[in-house]
Amino acid sequence: MRLSAAAVLTLVLTLLAASAHAAQATAAKPAPKPTTQAAAQPTPAPQPVAQPATTAPSTAAPSDTTAQPAAAGAEASATSNGGTVRGRHLWATVQRGGPLMIPILICSLVGMAFTIERFVALRQKAVAPRDLTKKVLDAVKGERPAEALELCQKRPSSLARVLAAGLALAGGPHDDVAKAMEEAGDRELWNLDRFAKPLSIIAGVSPLLGLLGTVWGMILAFDVVAQKGALGDPKALAAGIATALLTTLAGLTVAIPCYILYHYFRSRSDRLIIEIEETASHVAAALHGGTSRENPSPTRGE
Repeated sequence: MRLSAAAVLTLVLTLLAASAHAAQATAAKPAPKPTTQAAAQPTPAPQPVAQPATTAPSTAAPSDTTAQPAAAGAEASATSNGGTVRGRHLWATVQRGGPLMIPILICSLVGMAFTIERFVALRQKAVAPRDLTKKVLDAVKGERPAEALELCQKRPSSLARVLAAGLALAGGPHDDVAKAMEEAGDRELWNLDRFAKPLSIIAGVSPLLGLLGTVWGMILAFDVVAQKGALGDPKALAAGIATALLTTLAGLTVAIPCYILYHYFRSRSDRLIIEIEETASHVAAALHGGTSRENPSPTRGE
């Protein structure tokens, strides 16, 4: 049974929706409130002390004491939530990366679907079963082309379709048989490569989406500087820049595996096509009682 990319993508989306629902249910649980020693022990009220008229009361120490628990509480809250950029779960991280994380996530799901489909479709048994090659050659050498054609029709595969195109013209000239196999081989080559091309597109588009998200995030980060003064809030500026770089990281994380897998599948399909061409050459020669001629496979452009 042939596994389509649409079916794999539907399965992946279903699993992702279930994971996101579980993550939201986990995030809905109330987090424990951070407690500090300063908050647990109330500061005693200062006792009135007679001061000279020329001495002003100092307020620096109480304000510093009040600021330390607030800073400790903010740091503990950020740590419990996973940090400024990294959320408590995957969906929270995607949300913090901005709206352009959504198309990058979609690219990753589509790439995963086509990767699974290619691994299933480019199996040796599904493209060029070797037991079929032996059976067809034995039938052709025994002058039973009708039996060889029936074997190809019972075992649908790329190799079977190429050989069947030539076996259908078993009584014709050698050039007609070779031409029919060559045309069928071109069609099978296109079929083997068509579902690998989306991986190449994703490998090129994902980094661009990440770069676009980074530029947009940097604009928002420096807008904070423009609104809060010349230097702005250093913490807010650093958080904005970190969030902006998150999209570039996500884009490269999706693009690099897709780029590697695209060239892997291209190499695998090339090897299978060469094997099909060699088998077709042997079968065409056996139909006319000769030996196969070495005919190197044409190279393909990128």
